[in-house]
Amino acid sequence: MKKPKRISVIIPTYNRQNIVINTLEHFCKQASSGFEVIIVDQTNKFEGKLNNFKSQNFDYRYLTIDEIGLPNARNIGANEAQGEILIFIDDDSIPDESLVANYRELFQSLGSAVLIGGRVIEKDSSIFKEGKNIVGGWITWYGKTLKNFDTDNSGECEWVPGGNFAVSKKLYLQAGGFDTNFIGTAVMEDGDFGYAVTKSGGKVYYYPEPEIEHLRIPTGGLRQRNPDKGMFYRSHNTVYFFRKHRKRKFLLFAFIYLNGIAIKDWLQKKHGILAIFWTWGGFYKGFKTKLKK
Repeated sequence: MKKPKRISVIIPTYNRQNIVINTLEHFCKQASSGFEVIIVDQTNKFEGKLNNFKSQNFDYRYLTIDEIGLPNARNIGANEAQGEILIFIDDDSIPDESLVANYRELFQSLGSAVLIGGRVIEKDSSIFKEGKNIVGGWITWYGKTLKNFDTDNSGECEWVPGGNFAVSKKLYLQAGGFDTNFIGTAVMEDGDFGYAVTKSGGKVYYYPEPEIEHLRIPTGGLRQRNPDKGMFYRSHNTVYFFRKHRKRKFLLFAFIYLNGIAIKDWLQKKHGILAIFWTWGGFYKGFKTKLKK
């Protein structure tokens, strides 16, 4: 019988110390033991609650960093991790009590050359359920991300949800880690990592068994900083993704698509009119950012 693999759970956070405490308390209820949880805190003012947190169910480490950015926080957590399997979840999540055990079982069955995404439930949103015929995450030729991470079906896909996924540390290193050129809310970063895993010889799968509930807390986090500028990040990251993965011929269609989103959101009063100009600026910046191999 194979020896169970040691697991590290990595949770990046920004301005959400009290919310992360709630997530940690739920990890204390895991059916499985023998894992570690690493908090990577990007907050300017750190709170003692996280630093002093203790659990009898898992090993706990609290890291603080100065540079704000989700890919960077994930990389630091991964490099510090002692586990053979790395689980990444969002800081505003409630993990199912069998989350760790289910990921461990999947890696025992599938081996280490896989990236696995789990189910993400949002009770008041259908953002993670976009169609019965979709399993996991896919990216269209013009840059739209398609996803269904709340389905009982399982299967191979192109990318998995950034808020609930796991990868072996060996494959993480082979894929080169997370690209820190994906800025802001790091839109498209999870798609890029899925592509990197595939190019490294790995497989990408969605399975519903490792489950979290995503609370989508409106306070804290990177989304709170400037809603209009969110289109700058999205536009920049889309252009950068297309350049990196040799899809330049589709960039005009991506530009039209992104402008359509900005205009629609402005008309629906989700963003101000400045979001349209942020979209143009992000598109330009995406061409200027130096590619990481």
